[in-house]
Amino acid sequence: MDVNYVGEHLLPGQIGQFFIVLSFGAALLSCISYFFATKYPEENSWKKIARIGFWVNALSVVAIGATLFYIIYNHLFEYNYAWAHSSKTLPTYYIISSFWEGQEGSFWLWMFWQSVLGSVLLFKAKSWESSVMTFIMLCQAFLASMIIGVELFGLRIGSSPFILLREAMDIPIFREANYLSLITDGNGLNPLLQNYWMVIHPPTLFLGFASMIVPFAYATGALWTKRYKEWINAALPWALFAVMILGAGIIMGSFWAYEALNFGGFWAWDPVENASIIPWFTLIAAVHVMIAYKNSGHSYFTATFLAMISFVLVIYASYLTRSGVLGETSVHSFTDLGMSGQLILFNVVFLVIMVVFLTVKKKEMPITEKDEDIYSREFWMFIGALVLTVACAQIIASTSIPVFNKIFGTKVAPPLDPIQHYNKWQSGFAVIVMILTGFTQFLKYKRTDSRKFLASTAASLVVSLILTAAVVYFTKTYTNLIYILITFASIF
Repeated sequence: MDVNYVGEHLLPGQIGQFFIVLSFGAALLSCISYFFATKYPEENSWKKIARIGFWVNALSVVAIGATLFYIIYNHLFEYNYAWAHSSKTLPTYYIISSFWEGQEGSFWLWMFWQSVLGSVLLFKAKSWESSVMTFIMLCQAFLASMIIGVELFGLRIGSSPFILLREAMDIPIFREANYLSLITDGNGLNPLLQNYWMVIHPPTLFLGFASMIVPFAYATGALWTKRYKEWINAALPWALFAVMILGAGIIMGSFWAYEALNFGGFWAWDPVENASIIPWFTLIAAVHVMIAYKNSGHSYFTATFLAMISFVLVIYASYLTRSGVLGETSVHSFTDLGMSGQLILFNVVFLVIMVVFLTVKKKEMPITEKDEDIYSREFWMFIGALVLTVACAQIIASTSIPVFNKIFGTKVAPPLDPIQHYNKWQSGFAVIVMILTGFTQFLKYKRTDSRKFLASTAASLVVSLILTAAVVYFTKTYTNLIYILITFASIF
């Protein structure tokens, strides 16, 4: 039965949906064109088409955001997203938070930052533009597919933020033509998210996630175009930027968790927290190995692998938090919107790209015949990066227990006391990393005078032991071995 509904504002949703479809098509066009521009650099027409596709995509992303904010701000509760995540009583800054409370809004946030970073690369990447932007626009196409919300051959692709409330729910109220008069207010923002940190934490975190693709794109582009040694200098500033921004976002999130979730601390090893810190750790490891390679020519494969795996882990983190797989083990993961298959495909595509390039190009990668000297900074930076990577492996293994159970049909129980479980492992890694950070400051690249190094280290060691003993004495923590070790490592 067709009903002529009263008071619905359908035009904003139609405009928004049009720009979602346009953003997906433009991203795909740009990706394909940049691919051919890389393959046939002498033909400028490919790059021109790719740039047009990029700017159409970027403008479409802005238009999607503007339309969605208009719907939320004007309380158009005929739209499911506005009704589910906002209300008339929310102040403006919490209305902004409600914009990215849902999965669709957070995907848009990721797309927006990637558009901003892409526009910077268009002006700064120069000879790297085509190869780097191929992978960025491929990611942009995947993100657009997450919010496209169309059905093809009975298969639903993505979840649109512009779906109407009566299309999202099948309840008797929608048989009334004037059902909007019965909906006086929206569902509102989750009380836990009504916190000032949630206004700035998600944008910062997603800027960090978006910037992680740039080192990936440079590393992959270098293997693709055989510019093996050049990418480190071009990608290092981007890697440092990503480490800084993602780190700031994680810290903001820990302050929010402390205030809103009452964890009793700033970090509780919640699976969603773990999902964000894993790629941060691996990119920090990547930065150190990239600097080591830049100064000594050692560990090219490791630098490339870590830069690439960091972004693959960002996508995996997105799967963990958005697929609903962590629903029973995390207090602030998203609910499943039926996009698990898409998220897995997203992850698999970039993982396959990484594995194929690393495997096919392995024999062509630059290697250094001479072994690293044990009294060199780059040797111990590599060891430190290895320790961080192993620490990540432990976090991934424990956090992914629900994923393993889902894949293999097992019933392995997650740790009953996650804080104790992770602290037991990660405290040891932290002690090793801090000690390495301490003595590598006395080392030089390539070769260090062993006598000077040992003298400097010994002096620091003695002072650290004395200060640690004083701290332990005054705090009366004689029996807490891990506390003593962390105190010593921190002072050292």
